[in-house]
Amino acid sequence: MIDVETTGFSPERGDRVIEIAIARVDAAGRVLDEYATLLNPQGRDTGPVFVHGITNEAVRDAPTFADVAGDILARLDGAVIVAHNASFEERFLAGEFARAGVVISPLPALCTLWLGQRTFDTPNHKLATLARHADIPLVDAHAALGDVRAVAALLPHMLARHGAPIRYGCAPMIGAHLVRWPAGLVRPKTRAVAMRKGADGWMASLVARLPLSGAEVVDADAAAYLDALSTVLEDGKIIGDEAKSLARLAGAAGFGAAQVAALNERFLESMREAALEDEVLTISELRDLNATAKVLGVPDYFDDLPPTGGSSLSVPVVAVKRSTAVAVQQPPAVQTAAKRRCGHCREVGHYRPTCPQLVEV
Repeated sequence: MIDVETTGFSPERGDRVIEIAIARVDAAGRVLDEYATLLNPQGRDTGPVFVHGITNEAVRDAPTFADVAGDILARLDGAVIVAHNASFEERFLAGEFARAGVVISPLPALCTLWLGQRTFDTPNHKLATLARHADIPLVDAHAALGDVRAVAALLPHMLARHGAPIRYGCAPMIGAHLVRWPAGLVRPKTRAVAMRKGADGWMASLVARLPLSGAEVVDADAAAYLDALSTVLEDGKIIGDEAKSLARLAGAAGFGAAQVAALNERFLESMREAALEDEVLTISELRDLNATAKVLGVPDYFDDLPPTGGSSLSVPVVAVKRSTAVAVQQPPAVQTAAKRRCGHCREVGHYRPTCPQLVEV
């Protein structure tokens, strides 16, 4: 699945791609991989911001299409391209690849606009209309990743209605350009749009609107994000402007959902270590841990910590050793398996003070 946001409608007149999203989907409709990045149009104005929400400032530090051509080619390798109004994507991709000096053979493609016209009886066959008719959420329309996800969810419905096999006039590209154009050379610039607090909170919304994965986390970006998260959580909550600030930090670093979730986990593990520093876990400390985990969208994160054994705040505190977690007077039937995870290397089974990567030889 592929979708692009552009500065206009005509690559022949110099319009450029300013955002691209690609999802690799298997035959059963499962999303295996997502890639998304803003793109610098190299001097071209981003155009209708009221449509796509992408400003000139947002793309100033973004990679160019040529920078990420290898990442795009790697995800087109061996695949059938699926897009809504595929001829639009085809023209822009051809123009961008040519500008980058990449010559590619024709690729098999399936247009879901064409397929929707044959499988859905709706007033029109715009992506938003089809998604609404199929009861598929499209909360971030005109963001490339949101459109790709909607197409991925719609395709199984369309194919089931169509019934007949679809034949293509050419074979997929297999590894032809991957040596000259390797992937992963430049960090993407991601964005999370149309965030809402909803029932699950701002952080859950932020993570859900990033691609599944992004750039590898480097120390400087991790430190900047964790410092910002610590400041935001001083009052124990995240509000809309703070979520957007965290999203900008994550996007500038090229993070996807996996990277943000891992950093949030690192933050929670640092809280766990601090709470267990004196080998005693109080009711108040456990309450703070659970409250922060809920704000970060993982309310059951500290379920491995033993319960207090009572229902009121007057019950005894829970004594905890660093190597094991044992509840005072806790019946064995309700104890849960420990899932200790190091706040440094994030491996299970130890905490930062005994991390093999940090312990001096």
